[in-house]
Amino acid sequence: MGGVTIRGETSSRSAGPTQDREAPKPDEVRTQLAAVLASPAFHGSKRCQQFLEYVCEKSLAGEAGALKERNVAIDVFGRQPQSELGEDTIVRVGAREVRKRLAQFYVSPEGVASPVKIDLPAGAYAPEFHYVTALVEKEPPAPLPPPVVVAPPKRRRTAIVAVGVAGILVLTAGALRLTGMFNGPDLLTKFWKPVFQSSEPLLVGVANPLVYHPSLRALKLSESRLPQMAIPMQRPLQVPPRELDGSDLIPVTDQYVGFGDMVAANQVTAMLARRSKAVRLRFANTISFADLRQTPVFLIGAVTNHWTMELQPSWRFQFRFEPGYSSILVDTADKPAPGAKQREWSVPVTNDGSANEDYLLICRLRNASTGGFVVVVAGVKQFGTEAGGRLVTDPDQLALVLRNLKPGWENRNLQVVLRLRVIGNTPAQPEVAASWVW
Repeated sequence: MGGVTIRGETSSRSAGPTQDREAPKPDEVRTQLAAVLASPAFHGSKRCQQFLEYVCEKSLAGEAGALKERNVAIDVFGRQPQSELGEDTIVRVGAREVRKRLAQFYVSPEGVASPVKIDLPAGAYAPEFHYVTALVEKEPPAPLPPPVVVAPPKRRRTAIVAVGVAGILVLTAGALRLTGMFNGPDLLTKFWKPVFQSSEPLLVGVANPLVYHPSLRALKLSESRLPQMAIPMQRPLQVPPRELDGSDLIPVTDQYVGFGDMVAANQVTAMLARRSKAVRLRFANTISFADLRQTPVFLIGAVTNHWTMELQPSWRFQFRFEPGYSSILVDTADKPAPGAKQREWSVPVTNDGSANEDYLLICRLRNASTGGFVVVVAGVKQFGTEAGGRLVTDPDQLALVLRNLKPGWENRNLQVVLRLRVIGNTPAQPEVAASWVW
């Protein structure tokens, strides 16, 4: 499958909207794009569909020069314009997945028969469009002399057959390996299979952190220091030092959910809605043990989620609370030398709540102590929880985590610890730090 053949020469491929008689017209490209997006190779990955459609339409509109990593990150992946993207690999990872899916499509029967090919060259985000069938030459080529057929000796013939068989085996192995790269949707189905098969809705247990409100006296103390137009509870307290005491901090329960928890709940709810699966959303401390036994459960959060902490004593990777840290993930199976500490992952507490990294624990408990199916997504901070909600609902991200696990993991319990960079309060692509299947 090459470019357009004209009098025995291959034409160059065009990445821009300018079309001539040797390059596909925009309507031909859009027809081919629709076929690619609707194919099994792209089915189940909305992100890859959006990525490819975006870069193709930009290129056809004559804006190929604007297809820079930052623009793609903002327009396709929802990154904020002010975000630092130096270490955020989401666009590059997305481009690699699109290239893999395009390769899968063009080795399928449908792709082989396609008149137009869409390429996304490595190291670029501007696609290229070209024909995959040769044009008929206007002048017939000069007739070739008849070939002289020489019967090869028996040994030579055997060697040729052996080489041919070896080539077929290599191609078959390559096709199987290529197919294995595109099993994201299948892995997503395997991960959530007990939920999809259950007649009960998924019970989502959201963390309920304890939040402290300032007293009315504390608010009045700060009124003279703040503009009168300020909205109560959306302004910082500005009072002299040592003016507040314990009576000015009022605990409030079951009223607030962190941003990371909200994103995780929204991602899972939306994913299940696309599959017509119902969800019940509850605060974790309002869920009974009987509820956990009767229905699949998705728990969000760690030390702020009652049931995460109740169930974790049987896990290898567990959360601990330690002053000065948001929380700590500990490998309880690690046997350190005398006087040394266990392997752990932690994020120090800062005054403004910011961090430049976070850790995430994903648990998939096929045989939980509740007797039912439980999935847990919990970050040391909110960034990890946010990233976890996206990971367990994105076929591409989930495939990167699950593809290296031992075969048969879907019928066992598993835990995965992931590390992620935080750039401009936005979590980057998580990377596996440790895993355990039992």
